[in-house]
Amino acid sequence: MSCSIPPEIQDLIIDHLHDEPAALEACYLVSKSWIDRTRKHLFAVVRFTTFGLDFGLWKKAFPDPAKSPAHHTRTLFIHNPHFTTAPGADVILAFCSIVRLDVNTGGYEGVSFVPLHGLSPVITSLHLTVTSLPNLEIFGLVCSLPLLEDLSLFSLDFQRADESWSTPLSSPRFTGSLELRVLGGIQSATRLLLDLPDGLHFTRIAVRWLYEDDIESTMDLVSRCSDTLEYLGITNFFPGTFPSVPVPNRQPTATSRRTQGGVA
Repeated sequence: MSCSIPPEIQDLIIDHLHDEPAALEACYLVSKSWIDRTRKHLFAVVRFTTFGLDFGLWKKAFPDPAKSPAHHTRTLFIHNPHFTTAPGADVILAFCSIVRLDVNTGGYEGVSFVPLHGLSPVITSLHLTVTSLPNLEIFGLVCSLPLLEDLSLFSLDFQRADESWSTPLSSPRFTGSLELRVLGGIQSATRLLLDLPDGLHFTRIAVRWLYEDDIESTMDLVSRCSDTLEYLGITNFFPGTFPSVPVPNRQPTATSRRTQGGVA
């Protein structure tokens, strides 16, 4: 179907409908010249889940990676523990322009993060829910993303012993937020973060305490980010007094405490 509407007007129409999926799907059928702009919004967020969209279906719909709408995707959710072994999982490599990556391994052990290393050079936000921390493949992924600003690490099980850590030559500057919820305690993950060569410059830190060692780890993080930190949030799940944590006095800073009886 030919279309006489000027391209800039077409783009304005489609952009105006960016949050109307049904209308965008209708636009998709108007003309070939509308397809690429419509895909920009329809595929801005893609979710691969265990019981939803899977890699095989995506590969069947878009067999040619060069013509795949993956390059339009800005937020990618992979909530499927088989993202490296499932048939068609190699389609992930086409998502080279994402700025936010959210991976949940669903409690499965032995999931390799190596295929995700350097996936998109423009990722600024990384959220990982894994079985246990630390995991050197995970920190290898972190260090392969040069523009990373925000980091969230959640573990579903106790931390495991890891092989020796070789400090990388470079690391992101981390100018955004850090969130740590590690069932085995945050100390091991904190140790690896503090070893990164380009330092930590977070403006917001949120941690969950389960053990007394987490207090010292939090103090280390606060000290390392003393020139940039604006907010510190602490959720406390172990009994005892709430210690004084030194916080930089640059801007108003919030701290919170959660005890077994509620929020204090």
